[in-house]
Amino acid sequence: MIILKLGGSLITDKKKEFSIRQDVIDRAAREIKEGAKDTQLIIVHGGGSFGHPVAERFNIQDGFKDKKQIQGIVLTRKAMTDLNQQVITTLLDNGLPVISLQPSAFITCSSGRIDRFNIDIIKRFLELETIPVLFGDVVLDKKQGFCILSGDQIIANLSAHLNPKRIILAADVDGIFDKNPKKHASARLIKEINQNNFNEIYQNLEKLEGDVTGGIKNKVMEIMNSKTNQTIINALVPGRLKKALLGEEVRGTKVIGKTGK
Repeated sequence: MIILKLGGSLITDKKKEFSIRQDVIDRAAREIKEGAKDTQLIIVHGGGSFGHPVAERFNIQDGFKDKKQIQGIVLTRKAMTDLNQQVITTLLDNGLPVISLQPSAFITCSSGRIDRFNIDIIKRFLELETIPVLFGDVVLDKKQGFCILSGDQIIANLSAHLNPKRIILAADVDGIFDKNPKKHASARLIKEINQNNFNEIYQNLEKLEGDVTGGIKNKVMEIMNSKTNQTIINALVPGRLKKALLGEEVRGTKVIGKTGK
């Protein structure tokens, strides 16, 4: 089994609200079809320029504070549904048997962390030889009313229950850098993050503006808490996603989780 994350910065243009990178999703779909045809697959995608801007405007990430936020929940959910429908349509058009699963329908949180996840839903769709597709979502929270559930936390939870062979995070950069590669030409790719160098690297990572799920620092933290090692790759490079799905070595950052498997 492989879990694939299609990052929001990969499939959307974060500089422009509600802007999808259709050509990127088309190519990713073709590479998924070729690279994962003989294995079980789960896809999780981010919100990018669809979910994050709306959620941030209404401070959805802070939990329930004001009734005005209800409109924010509605609009954030619609934005993510719109994005998901476009992703699903593209994957279907490329012959992939995908099933869209709305996380808020079977996952709840407490203080921003998953406390209930009906994993049987995922298992049963896998048994039917379909590809479940999940996404970052606004979910009910026992302590704070609602919260933003990131795709990265969903993946960490899936890893704990399903023990996948590989987890691939498809981004728009080559991996984790010591500086933001989009701002600093001197940024150096970190080829591996493990228990020994994690603290030092974590301190240097900057939170990306406009990311209500905590940016790159939260992403790395979720990976470190995962049972399965994860590889972050640049899926804007043609052929790289296919190679990663096939288990071939590609340029990227390997993150070694708690178990070091």
